[in-house]
Amino acid sequence: MFLLRGIAVSLTFFVLLYCLLSLIVALAWRYLRLSRVSSAQRHANLLFWARVFPLLASAFVMLVLVVPSFVLREPRSINEDIFVPLVLGIACLLLFALGAFRVAGAQMRASRVIADWLKDANALDAGIIAPTFRSHCGTPPLTLVGVYSPRVLVSEATVALLNRDELRVAVAHEIAHMRSHDNFKKLVFHCSPFPGMSGLENAWQDAAELAADDGAVTSISEALDLATALIKLSRLIPVPNNPAFTMALVGGSSSVRGRVERLLSWNENNARPVRIRWRYALPPLLAMILCTIAVYGDVLTETHRITEWLVR
Repeated sequence: MFLLRGIAVSLTFFVLLYCLLSLIVALAWRYLRLSRVSSAQRHANLLFWARVFPLLASAFVMLVLVVPSFVLREPRSINEDIFVPLVLGIACLLLFALGAFRVAGAQMRASRVIADWLKDANALDAGIIAPTFRSHCGTPPLTLVGVYSPRVLVSEATVALLNRDELRVAVAHEIAHMRSHDNFKKLVFHCSPFPGMSGLENAWQDAAELAADDGAVTSISEALDLATALIKLSRLIPVPNNPAFTMALVGGSSSVRGRVERLLSWNENNARPVRIRWRYALPPLLAMILCTIAVYGDVLTETHRITEWLVR
């Protein structure tokens, strides 16, 4: 009974905190929006971490505070009514099941579509070291597919339409998505469902496309080549309903016109990589860890009081 009560209380705290934080993030995005920062990559990262913050924060609080506080502060012999935490715990398990179902369903649909795209596909030398394939089966013009073994698929129409330089920089765009693990980030979104998050996810998608443009371009000539490739490929007949866990060069919610205008005004600042200066964050991080260790016992006591109040 003690173990069941502990699991129910932990799951209750997780689902309540997750829903509260998700609601705050969804409302904050809807009414405040996150202003664009100087770097497209930083902006994409900011949007991603805002989207997954409720999931990570809820899991952290449950594992680091709620579970230890229950194990260390809850009497073993106490006999409490666990109806409320049991119901909320079941709701939390249903939330986990919904996330797993969304991922499994999207993966199954994507696998079928990608398998068709890969039929009779041949390796393609695009002038860049990457797993790139020429597809013969109605694929999007150029897209990154897969999460664990990502590959770049290029349609025959794209190979015929683009010259060598345009094809190379277009593939480099998809490689930038691969290095940023953008398909995996889409999978994480599927794992953490909550109403009202689609606008934030679409904004991340747009920012990720701009960040991939920056990652593919290192000179004005490459910027012009990518802009030309975008214009040419936008005129092809789009492939409807691209599956989940893919990143297409054109299509989706991103504006080709806006991206082309941005590339035409390219400068060297766009090509500078985003550098995270961890040395600046190390002192405050160490200070926070030391403070947490110093007050950890009191925090566990207070956490136990909150969980007791929540489940009564």
